[in-house]
Order: sequence, then C-alpha cells, then structure tokens
Amino acid sequence: MALIECYECKRSISSEVKACIHCGAPMADHQAHAQAQTAAARVQASTISFGSLPRNSAVPEAAELPQTSEALPKIMPAAAGRRRRQQAAQAFEAQINADGSRPVEGWLKIMVFLLPIVFVWFLLRNGHSAKQRLFGFGWLALLILASTLK
Repeated sequence: MALIECYECKRSISSEVKACIHCGAPMADHQAHAQAQTAAARVQASTISFGSLPRNSAVPEAAELPQTSEALPKIMPAAAGRRRRQQAAQAFEAQINADGSRPVEGWLKIMVFLLPIVFVWFLLRNGHSAKQRLFGFGWLALLILASTLK
C-alpha cells in the first residue's frame, strides 16, 4: 500500500481505495488508465514527451468521418474566392507608384538612413526602381567613403 495523488483534487490517498476520500473521484478507472499509460510508455520509451493534457471522460472523443466515395460539398461558395482575389488585386494596385515601381516603406527609409549596411539590401526585392536602389546604395557608398577618410 502506497500513497498516491488523486487525479481530481491532487491530495494524497491510499493506492488501494476505490474512490478518493476527499472528493469521491473513482480510482478504479484512473488506475486502469494509469497502468495502460505506463505500459504504453515502456513500449514507446524512445520518444520524448513533455506531458499531456488531462482528459475528461465526460467529453466524448473526436471520431474520424467515415471514408465515402462521394465528393464532399464545397464549404466556401465560389463568389467568396472571387471576391478575395479581387480585393487582393485592388490592394496590390494601390501599392504601386506612378512609374510602376514599388514604394519604399517608411520603416525602410529610416533604417536605410540609420543602418544602410544591413537594410539597403531590402531594395533588391522585386519591384523597386533603379532610382530607389541608386539612392540607397549611393548613401551606403557615401558612408563607407566617409568612414575610411581620416
């Protein structure tokens, strides 16, 4: 006979009782489940586990749907997909400059000014114009030149 912890109230009880003396939780089901888990843990000793959430026996387990040859109906109507594509196209069109190049975001302007050796490479992304790249890399070259002069 050993003292174990009740799975419901976390108090110490005897390992031979059928129900917890503090909260009344049945221990027979829990002990059988614990023994099955320890047996499974011995078989799967090579896997690493960080524990699991406690299970509530009052809540039914999720079951898989039976496999049928019929095609399941589409949940999303076709109009929703078309609408989403149109919104994405409109959002992309709004982000293009008059000359067809991608605008330089405010955060990128600030970071190219402050730390160009790192952030000027973001100007190499698709869509930035040669003028934007020339300003960014020119600023980097100017700072490198200024740092080498005494």
